[in-house]
Amino acid sequence: MKFHIQTWGCQMNDHDGEKLSGLLSTEGFEAVDSAEDAELVLLNTCSIREKAVHKVYSELGRLREEKQRRPLMVGVTGCLAQQEQAALFKRAPHIDFVLGTMALRQLPRLVAEAQAGKSQVMDTGEYLDNHLFPPSVTRRRDTAKALVTITEGCNHACTYCIVPTTRGSERHRPYEDVLAEVRGLVERGYREVELLGQNVNSYAGGCTFADLLERVSEVEGLEWIRFTTSHPMNFTKELARVLVSTPKVAPFLHLPLQSGSDRVLRRMLREYTVGEYLERLGYLGEGRAKLALSTDFIVGFPGETDEDFEATMKVLDEVAFDSSFSFIYSPRPGTASLRLKDDLPMDVKSERLKRLQQRQNELTRASNERFLGREIPVRVETHGPNEHGWWLARSGEWKTVHLAAGPGRELPFGELVQARVTLASPHFLGAELV
Repeated sequence: MKFHIQTWGCQMNDHDGEKLSGLLSTEGFEAVDSAEDAELVLLNTCSIREKAVHKVYSELGRLREEKQRRPLMVGVTGCLAQQEQAALFKRAPHIDFVLGTMALRQLPRLVAEAQAGKSQVMDTGEYLDNHLFPPSVTRRRDTAKALVTITEGCNHACTYCIVPTTRGSERHRPYEDVLAEVRGLVERGYREVELLGQNVNSYAGGCTFADLLERVSEVEGLEWIRFTTSHPMNFTKELARVLVSTPKVAPFLHLPLQSGSDRVLRRMLREYTVGEYLERLGYLGEGRAKLALSTDFIVGFPGETDEDFEATMKVLDEVAFDSSFSFIYSPRPGTASLRLKDDLPMDVKSERLKRLQQRQNELTRASNERFLGREIPVRVETHGPNEHGWWLARSGEWKTVHLAAGPGRELPFGELVQARVTLASPHFLGAELV
């Protein structure tokens, strides 16, 4: 049977897709590049925002028509599957099976039951060893960076967030397992890893997260270590020290703020004030200047006033984030924020988001302009140039780099090369091979 997996969402979902692909390949199934060529289509879903859910249901509608023309099995996994469970069958009866986020290893069984004629097969049970998925089964995509799960779930209770429902409470992999997986990846040729968790810096798998970063950095042959996503409440002085002093830890930090208003942060149950967030950034000391800093913002949270939003704009300018991800508040089923009155008109939310993103573009351009004329190491992330003759690369600061190598020049995929920055835009750096 030929299968195709479509994935939406975060790096955790991307890595889940690699695990699911490995499970099917181990059973003798064949991966194909498009749903049109597949006999099994697995939708690996996200539910953190309403827009992501709409995309899934749109694709389910298309697959319903496809099933009317030919034999086709359709499965749904990921956060939407864990959230909606049996309700998915009511909205889309043509779904053959639903697989929860903590039951990934049950995929072969569910497929077999559906093949045998059983209808509406489902397993959304909480298998608490799901984070111990065997790395040898994972079928990795052709990428320059390898993803490594170190913890799953979250023990925080942000009022807008569905993660504790869809991913459960925190479970941590033993650090020995993490180190063994990283060593194996380096042996396979990977030179960069990204450590993953819904709250990665709360890691407690036999050592602290700061300790884990230092241990991983000792793996011979590894060049860069990244991690996502961090919570400010778990950002310690020791972690800041390791981040700025360990050469193999890439000079990039994503630390979500969400709002610049203490009043909104309390309603979000973020557990810190703006002052405490800034204090944690202060842990970086002079090393802050060497890092690219990224964050998240939610605009239009229930009850957000003009003063609250202006406070967010003030912090944006004060910190001068190198980049940020910003979204209009999206009410999610099962979250505590649904009890709050969402009384802001959409045009007000949209205007606020537009202002924030315009200012962020200015800050990002200024950040990128600081690279002009510099020679920096970048990792080659494509096997060849695009139609414009650029190779796609990435700097340690997570800057997208459009790299000119010259006619007929071949660059080593996944390797570091030296580049001289010649162009700075709000979205990428232009550079030439040194």
